[in-house]
Amino acid sequence: MEPKIYPAIMRVFSSVLLVLCFQVSFACGWSVSPETSRLALFKAQREGFFKLTPFYYSADYYYSTNTVSGVDQESNCLEWKKKLGNTIDPKDVHTILYETDGELFETAYENKTLKKAFEKNTFIDALLLSKNKAFLQYILFAKKLEYNSNADVKWESWNQIGYNSKDHKLADVGDFEKKIKTAKDAFLKQRYAFLILRYSFYAQDKNEVIRLYDTYFAENRNTILEPWALYYKALCIDNLALQNYLLSKVFATCEEKSFAVLQHYNWKLTQETLALAQNDEERSVILSIESFRNPAPDLKTIEEVYRLSPNSINLSFLIGREVNKLEDWIFTPQYTNNGAPSVTFEGTDWYEDYAKAKEENLNKDILHLRALEYFLIAIREQTSGEQKEYITAAIAQLCFMDDDIALGKKYTDMISDKANASIQMQKNIQLALVSLKQDDLKSEKVQNQLFKYFDSVESLVETDYGLFKNLYSLYRIASADFAKQGDRVTAGLLMMKSDIKSEGIYSSYDNAYFYSYIGYFDRTATTQDVDKLIALQQKEDKTPFEKYICSGTVTSNIDYYKDLKGTIAFRNNNLELAYETFSSMPKDFWDKNYAFKDYLNENPFTPKILQKDKERKFDYHFNKADFIAKLIQLKKQNTASSNLQLAHAYFNVSYLGNSWMMVAYDWTSGESYIDYVYGDNSELEKTYQKGNYYSLTMAKMYYEKALKLSKNNNEKAMASLMIFECNYYGHYANMVSAEEEAKNPFKAGKELVDLYSIYKTTPTFKKYNCPLLHSFIN
Repeated sequence: MEPKIYPAIMRVFSSVLLVLCFQVSFACGWSVSPETSRLALFKAQREGFFKLTPFYYSADYYYSTNTVSGVDQESNCLEWKKKLGNTIDPKDVHTILYETDGELFETAYENKTLKKAFEKNTFIDALLLSKNKAFLQYILFAKKLEYNSNADVKWESWNQIGYNSKDHKLADVGDFEKKIKTAKDAFLKQRYAFLILRYSFYAQDKNEVIRLYDTYFAENRNTILEPWALYYKALCIDNLALQNYLLSKVFATCEEKSFAVLQHYNWKLTQETLALAQNDEERSVILSIESFRNPAPDLKTIEEVYRLSPNSINLSFLIGREVNKLEDWIFTPQYTNNGAPSVTFEGTDWYEDYAKAKEENLNKDILHLRALEYFLIAIREQTSGEQKEYITAAIAQLCFMDDDIALGKKYTDMISDKANASIQMQKNIQLALVSLKQDDLKSEKVQNQLFKYFDSVESLVETDYGLFKNLYSLYRIASADFAKQGDRVTAGLLMMKSDIKSEGIYSSYDNAYFYSYIGYFDRTATTQDVDKLIALQQKEDKTPFEKYICSGTVTSNIDYYKDLKGTIAFRNNNLELAYETFSSMPKDFWDKNYAFKDYLNENPFTPKILQKDKERKFDYHFNKADFIAKLIQLKKQNTASSNLQLAHAYFNVSYLGNSWMMVAYDWTSGESYIDYVYGDNSELEKTYQKGNYYSLTMAKMYYEKALKLSKNNNEKAMASLMIFECNYYGHYANMVSAEEEAKNPFKAGKELVDLYSIYKTTPTFKKYNCPLLHSFIN
């Protein structure tokens, strides 16, 4: 995954700082990692999944996890307890073996202060008994050996522990075999053998590693040290198929080495490795390992693993992986802005004919989904216990993905109330999906039941951060379902909830700013929607569901929403509503919020495109209410002069002008601006003010009215010049390729000819005439 801070930084760029780039870039956009945007709702787990965590389906090479299984270490501590007596607390063993610096231990030993340094440590108390002197000497040797990886290491503390002996020596590695043979206890023999075996591995003495394993572990495997030692032996084997086989045995018998096994496993030797397996269980493990990193459809392996080991943990995990693959391939394109799964395969061309590729792949995915679903239904009755509960939850999820809600509800209801907490959580997610698809989402009862389902997952997030992905996905789907029922306010707030949960840690709402609160509504809302949002914000007796969707998503500053409402009204050419809304806001709002002061600071009645840089002044005090009031007044006057000013104003509120922030909150040239949070807005922006934002339609209309009404040649010259500008930029607003330009080249109209003939003596002509303009006259 990408560093957690990266999306948060980029999120700021997407809505606040993007306006700073419009002088140097014609199109902007940003994205997050595919793993971040990937949807996944299925996260049911069985006991034993923890060691498999790195192998969850992911867009990354491995699934990112910050947790490592401690089961093997616990087993080792329990072996020490069994050897030295039940009075020992395994936690005390863990403290000495895995948490204590070797220098600290040796210093305490040489100063005879072990008991004081590790006060009340039952393991130390046992080691200090005279009968256990040999065991203490072993621990001391093990701690010294930690420093032997670097013969030049200077024995001194970096954190002020202090080592008082000037005669310190590294652990004696000159006669390993003697240490093993002089150990009278078989327990100690194995532990000395393991230390020496591991040391020999890093010393690249492969033969010694193999000899030590074969001598001290091959016939005595009743210890966690055996699979650890076998791991090192496997890596010293030159026969890669045999190496695979030994690694698979390590994988099956311990947890600590599971990730390392898959890192060293030699792929594409399946048949050669299987030929070495002694039984069906070993074959099932080998096939599972082969499949744990396969991002492609893999029902065949699932069927074979089931045949070999029908109740295995690995089978459950592979089923979950397959469900997550399908969620990525089906849900991610449907509910995210980038429109493609997080994982695509070599040779897949999503861009040549995206619509065709998307349809073809969806059809393939649905067929694979149904094949997996039918297989799981067929085997479900032959399974039992936790395996059966897990498979039931998987079937239900597949039904929902195939829009078979009734069958999905049937299998969801089959999940027992005695199922583990993870499967119960999955049941609540699936009940939420049933409600979203079938119930009246406007019902307060339904909404509050949804809140209970959401909250049941939220309550588990503290113990499993991976569930953030489920919440992100669930809220995104819920948002789409509320939108389908016409509730864009709830849909927007749920989409914001989804965004907050995305990847679990970062969020623009941690340090929320103006556009965080309005961004989704800027893209989707009507003025009536904003009124509903304001009413919800001000509602005192919110329902539990309303409190939840408003938490962290709704601003306390109602003027944020009023500015959006007025802006939408202006986009729709409803000047009266825009004026009414802006007039209800503080007069200094646009001086103190967002980036208004930085971009609404020029005279909107002088067309920016005719100004040279040195002529531009940025000291204009812009008040949106006053601006709208003047537009209303100018429309009522309906003179040549008033229409010319209106035309200038509408030119300036286009993307070419100096007052574009009257209409939009970010700037783009007309090419797609795409970001992960809000998507591509260019098609919506083309509709602003009947196309004026990109195509200058209203500006041109008012210039034409001014030209028709005016009796003043200088006004006519200005109107003619600006009609040409509107035609020119309007022509190229939707031009996307040189081929289109070749087929449909721009041609100047009568207005430019008139400027160079009828109006060539006017001050306007003299000021703005230039060879570039003249070149357009054929």
